[in-house]
Amino acid sequence: MTLHVVIPEESAALPFRVEPSGAQVASKEIPERIHHILAGLLDGGAVAAALGADSLARAERLVGAVHDKELLDHLRHGVPEGAESVLDSAFSAPGLEQETPVTRGVWPAALGAAAAAVRAAELTARDGENSYALVRPPGHHAGPGWYGGYCFVNNAVVAARTLQEEGVARAGILDVDYHLGNGTLALVQGDPTLPFASVHSSDPKDFPYTFEPGPGLFGVRSDPAQEDFLALVADALAHLRREGAAALVVSVGYDVLAGDPHGSWSLAPEVFGPVAALIAEQRLPTVFVQEGGYGIPSLRGAARALALEAS
Repeated sequence: MTLHVVIPEESAALPFRVEPSGAQVASKEIPERIHHILAGLLDGGAVAAALGADSLARAERLVGAVHDKELLDHLRHGVPEGAESVLDSAFSAPGLEQETPVTRGVWPAALGAAAAAVRAAELTARDGENSYALVRPPGHHAGPGWYGGYCFVNNAVVAARTLQEEGVARAGILDVDYHLGNGTLALVQGDPTLPFASVHSSDPKDFPYTFEPGPGLFGVRSDPAQEDFLALVADALAHLRREGAAALVVSVGYDVLAGDPHGSWSLAPEVFGPVAALIAEQRLPTVFVQEGGYGIPSLRGAARALALEAS
């Protein structure tokens, strides 16, 4: 088994976020994090794969099917003439303040990330090999008509829809990011062909701040020990199997690790070895899609641990 890594063209599309006071704060969603993750994946035996000739066109079509036209028009054309960015609360997730600006480089970066997710899903569906869409910006906080939390287009759902177009009846989505993928949840609710499970912090101090219970949602109020975290991942996978998942899309968030500036847990990078082993035990075609993970010192080791089990 070979783990194929698809990487979009590098972008500097997220230079800052905006706090409630209006202050601009340097973003932690930076190109350097992808460099470290890629190094770890290659250390673990993964190989790089190129975009396909029609990846961008297919991604644009699928993004148009996943998200509302008004949102996509805003991402394409929302920055006023003479400005470098815009912060528009009309496209905030329900109940949240907008803190993620749209800059001039956002649309090509978001579309490029979606194209990498498309290509990774194609490789998995057609060749039976695992794949990893090493994308930025991430996507699991992007909902039908909103963006936020560094996310503009939902790459995991785009990957799942690609798998379905390639013949997978039910594509399960497993989210192991520190934060609940509220955008993914909203996009798949009511669709039995896209079962969803998430292991995440349900501390009300953590984004997206409000957490309603539901099937497949395995929230943790406090810092879990490794064995507890892995037990929840196993429970989440069991839920997806009960729902008939024939392939997996895994939203990977390394922000569950100790020292991450957007998390508060103390898991070691090596935890992603047994996480990947649990996923491999399902013997299902798997597409990994990058979400969070902003603690630079931990990223290479975590990615290597995952790749060693997924390759």
